[in-house]
Parts: sequence; C-alpha cells; structure tokens
Amino acid sequence: MLIELTDSEINSGIIDPAKLQTAATEIASTGYVVMTGLVSPDSCALLMEAILEDVDQVREPDKLTPHEKATGVGHLQLGLRRYSPYVKADIVANPLIEQVVAKVLGHGAWLGFYNGNVNCPGSVHQPLHFDRPFSWKSPEAAAAAGQSWPPPTTTLSCSLALSDITTDNGATEIYPGTHHETAVTGWPRGERPENHPELVEHWGPPSRMAIPAGGICFRDPRMWHRGVPNPSDQPRPMIAITYHAEMARHWRGLLVPDMSPDDVDRCQQDMSLRQMDDGSLGDGRLVFDASAEKAFTVPSQYGINRNVRFVSASESVDHLRDAHLTGGARVVERSSTGN
Repeated sequence: MLIELTDSEINSGIIDPAKLQTAATEIASTGYVVMTGLVSPDSCALLMEAILEDVDQVREPDKLTPHEKATGVGHLQLGLRRYSPYVKADIVANPLIEQVVAKVLGHGAWLGFYNGNVNCPGSVHQPLHFDRPFSWKSPEAAAAAGQSWPPPTTTLSCSLALSDITTDNGATEIYPGTHHETAVTGWPRGERPENHPELVEHWGPPSRMAIPAGGICFRDPRMWHRGVPNPSDQPRPMIAITYHAEMARHWRGLLVPDMSPDDVDRCQQDMSLRQMDDGSLGDGRLVFDASAEKAFTVPSQYGINRNVRFVSASESVDHLRDAHLTGGARVVERSSTGN
C-alpha cells in the first residue's frame, strides 16, 4: 500500500491519525507500507551523490566486498557518512518517521541501525531471507509475555529511497504476509526459505518494493525478501534505518529473556547500555562525528531514543569500516582521516 502525505502534513510534521493507523495496520497485516514525502529532495540529492562516490571507492575491479561474498554479487552494505553536512535531521530526527515508529513499536523505541543498501548494475539474485527472528518462539512464550500469536514485531526497518526505486533499477522482491509464518521459529540458525519450496509457493507470488524518491518503506524485517538484479546502468542506493522496541536490550535489537535483575536495573538507569554478543553490558549507541550533533538537537516528540554518541574532537568516524559492528562504524584518530 502507498500512503501519500499532504503538504500540510509534511510542513507541520504531523501525520493524519487515520493515515497513521492505516500504516500500522498494513505493517501488521501485510508486513509493509510505503509512505511518500518524508525526506526532502535536497537531503536525498546530497546523500545520493555521497553514496555514489563511496561506491566507487569501495568497489574494486575483480574483487568482491565481504557482503557480496555472503549475499550476492552487486549488493553492497555501505556505511553512510557520519559527519556534517551528510547527516540530515529530516532523516535521523524526523517527526514524521518517528510517529510511525512509535505507533508500531511504542514509546522508548530506539535507533539501532543506520546504513546504506546499494544494488549495483550487473547484480544477481540474493538468496531469499528474512532479517530478524521472531522475538517469541512459541504460543506459550508469547502468551506469557502478553502477546498474540503470531506475535507482533519488535523491530521496524525503514528503507529510504534517494531516487525512485522501481523494477527498472532493481526494487527489492518481497513476500507479503511471511512475517506471520511461524514455521521459521523451529528452523536452525541460518536456515533459508529456499529450502522450503512449499512455503515459498504458498506465500507467492512475490511483489516488488517500489518506493518514490523521498519516500520510505516501513517493513517488518521478518518478512521474506531478496535483492534482485539491477538492469539499469546506475547503482541504486537506498538508506536502511532500523528501530527496535524498548524491551529489546541486545545491541542487535534482540530480546534478552534471561537478563539478570541487576543487568536490567543497570540498563534502566543507563540507556546507553545494551547486552553485547558475549553477554556483557556495553555501550550500544551508534557513533557519529561531533559535527553531526546539530542534526539530532531537536528532542523527539514521540519518545524515540536516538541512541547516538558523538566522538571527541581528536577523533573521527570512518564510515567505510565496521558498519556491522557495535556503533556501526570505526572510531579513528582524526589525523588518520581526511574528514
């Protein structure tokens, strides 16, 4: 479904309540909704130019990036520049986006991922996959937590189109409704839908995630999807922003049902703390250069925790390294970078 915002909504920063409810209902029922007019053309143009420059920097002839090796040739996970002027308030602190996030995930939802997805010319089909597991693995576990079955999402993916994303430049293939497929709760880690052709057939045929420039596809990341070949002659950038519900205390946005009472208390007292992969608590905030701080200055009207920290004056953030690690980029001494 496509929901178009009016100029009045865009200028006021307030989505009509009926549209907001429709968006939440569509995400819950089909797994996604596309909303137009969220990010300005100027911000889209600036980020588009920067990402295309970075694509040329990270891609080497006859050499695949680590993400290409794992998922498919031509599909890049590309870190976004985390310094001024490339961090824009209408992306990282946008009240229109945060209204949808709060409606779906509730008060206290937090920003957990800020990155780029680029589909390059000559790309191939990725394996069909989903980005997040179910937070509750059984009807009993869901009921004990006061949740329905199938349970609601605790994570929301926001895919921003910097230019029109269509079938002509490799719009993502999606299988609406598959976020309700509870068979996946019994699959071993790493299992793929392609190994279950009867389920793929049941949920097909697939659709495509077309998004107009400046629009966002709000998506339940449990919905099955895959990158497809880009038949155009230009890379197709898309910004990926992910939010997690307040109850998710792992830095990857996962629930931690066995967290000790002491650790729960520490997390409640210090909102920067998240459980790390080794079970310890650590700083789970995203890192940005100090020059980007002004983009975050307006407080969230909807209780969204932007979950960021800014590096010291002697440091900078190398956005092209460690985009999948805690913080989303590597903090380096400023003398070693040209930022």
